[in-house]
Amino acid sequence: MGKKILDSKILYMVLSIVIAVSFWCFVTSTDGTPQTDTIGNIPVEFVDTDILESRGLMIVSKGVTVDVKVRATPAVLAKLDGQTVRVRASVSGVSTAGTQKINYTVALPSNVDESQVQFVGDAGGSVVDVDIAQFLRREVEVKGSFQGSVADGYLAGMEDDFRFSPSTVWISGQAELVRQVSHVLVTVTDTELMDDIGKDCLFTLIGASGDPLDLDVECDVDSVYATFPVKATADIPLEVTLIPGGGLDKDDVDCKLSEDSIKVAGNRDAVTALTTAGSINLATIDLASVRDGDELVFVIPLTDELTNLSGITEVRAAITIKKKVVSQTFPATNINYINKPDGWNAEIVTKEMSVEVRGSQELIDELTEENIQVVADLQNINQAAGQYTVPVNIHLYSPGSNSEIGVMNSNYSVVVTLTPD
Repeated sequence: MGKKILDSKILYMVLSIVIAVSFWCFVTSTDGTPQTDTIGNIPVEFVDTDILESRGLMIVSKGVTVDVKVRATPAVLAKLDGQTVRVRASVSGVSTAGTQKINYTVALPSNVDESQVQFVGDAGGSVVDVDIAQFLRREVEVKGSFQGSVADGYLAGMEDDFRFSPSTVWISGQAELVRQVSHVLVTVTDTELMDDIGKDCLFTLIGASGDPLDLDVECDVDSVYATFPVKATADIPLEVTLIPGGGLDKDDVDCKLSEDSIKVAGNRDAVTALTTAGSINLATIDLASVRDGDELVFVIPLTDELTNLSGITEVRAAITIKKKVVSQTFPATNINYINKPDGWNAEIVTKEMSVEVRGSQELIDELTEENIQVVADLQNINQAAGQYTVPVNIHLYSPGSNSEIGVMNSNYSVVVTLTPD
């Protein structure tokens, strides 16, 4: 039976017809018989936009596309689509805002010759409607807002402490939109901070009302580098150092400060160093220079790394002498010098000076003029002929110690004449 099928003339006739039709379809699809097709949604590329911007104008329309109807052979049509066919439109002739009709041209891919394609209708030189608006580019300030938190014992800076690089942002786009922007805002939301902030941050457009804006405009940068201080804080005691002198020891004096401590802020290392030191020393007080009832004023010394949060810049120290002492002025005539320069003669011009001494009444009564010696040290004197004022040291030859009897003040001096040897 199989042989009968193969020998059937009808079967051969059917196969011949199928093969002929298939061959005809293949030939007609490749032999150059033109067909018409529409290439849709081709993006329009606008050129000469810099000329448009120089006129204070810009294109508002977004994603403008056109459909191009062409006639070509199937083989050529297979090479044409929305990616290979390009549409360009020059805006160099536009000078006013509003909806404008712009001529566009169609560019074929490099592997298709213009003679192979026929544009149907006006596709080869048609127009497209484009919305044109006024263009504006302006500079606005960058501001900061801290919405985070700091760890216990730390202090966040003020909004004025924000620093930005760049400090301004250029915004460009449709003029009516750009004019709505008052400034751009960087918002920091980090929590439990213990160190200064320094990082790239995104920003938000802010309007005149202070509300965020969502506008179709362009910025010259996407982010700015923001720094913001986070300072450590601490309460630091204040103190003074008392040096025995003038018949007084530190236990003989009550030194009352107007402020016992201040709160400071600064970088973590600076505050840690200060807290490790234990206190801020306002001054060293030589007890030989104070009297009962004196009130001394001292400026609080702080390094540049620290800020005085208390706002107190001066501290008063009230001096009360608890020990029963008296003072008396003695004439001193035993005046000498030491360390005379080689090659020079020295003469003490001052023959007598008054020296105030303080101590217990008993020790004062025992002190005589002969017990007071004045010594001028000429080691650092200017080695040139003339008269010079030279500070002196005063020595008391008394059975009492320095904390029991001593010279008041320390700014004594004598006049010395220096002549060549």
